Amino acid sequence: MTVLTKPTNLFLALAWTAYLLFWVISAARSKRTERVRNWALTFLMVAAVVTLFLLLRPEMIPDGINSVLWRSTLPVGICADVVVLIGLLVLIWARRTLGANWSANAGFARDHELVKGGPYEYVRHPIYSGFLTMILGTTIAYGHLIGTIILAVCTVGLYLKALREEAVLTEKFSDVYLKYKARTKALIPFLL
Repeated sequence: MTVLTKPTNLFLALAWTAYLLFWVISAARSKRTERVRNWALTFLMVAAVVTLFLLLRPEMIPDGINSVLWRSTLPVGICADVVVLIGLLVLIWARRTLGANWSANAGFARDHELVKGGPYEYVRHPIYSGFLTMILGTTIAYGHLIGTIILAVCTVGLYLKALREEAVLTEKFSDVYLKYKARTKALIPFLL
C-alpha cells in the first residue's frame, strides 16, 4: 500500500477544502441564469461525483483497480503538491476572472459577457484545466490506478460539458466566439 507523507496528505486535504469553500462562496455571487441547457446532464454529473467520493473508501475499491503504480516518496509528494497548487491557483484565477458570469450549467446569465481576459486569454476552459490539474496532482500523490481512471473519466466528462458550453456561447455570441475559439486552445495553452 502506498503511504503518503503527512505533509502531502495535509496539503491535499487543505487544497481540496479550499477549492470547495471558494466554489460555494463564489457560486452565491453569480448572475441568475436566463437559459439552462439539460438539467438531466447536470444531475448525472453531480450523481457521478457523489458516487465517485463514495467509492473512494479503500474497502469499496476492488484490488485490481486500486493497484499501486508507483510509490509515494518525498520527491513524489513535493511534485504532487506543486501540481495541485498550480491547479488550485488556475481554478481560482479563472473563477475570479469570470466573476458573476459563471454558471454551473451550460447556459448564460442575464447581461452575460464573453470573458476573454486573464486565463481565458490562454485557454477557453481554464476552470476545467485547473480542476484536471488538481486531479492529476492528487493522482501523482497516491500513485494508484484508480486515480488515473478518475482522471480519464473526469477529462471525458469535462470535455463533453465544454462542448455543450461552446454550443451555447456560439449561439449567444456567434462570430465573436468563433473567432475567439479559433485562436484559443481549449485546455492546454498552445497544445490542446
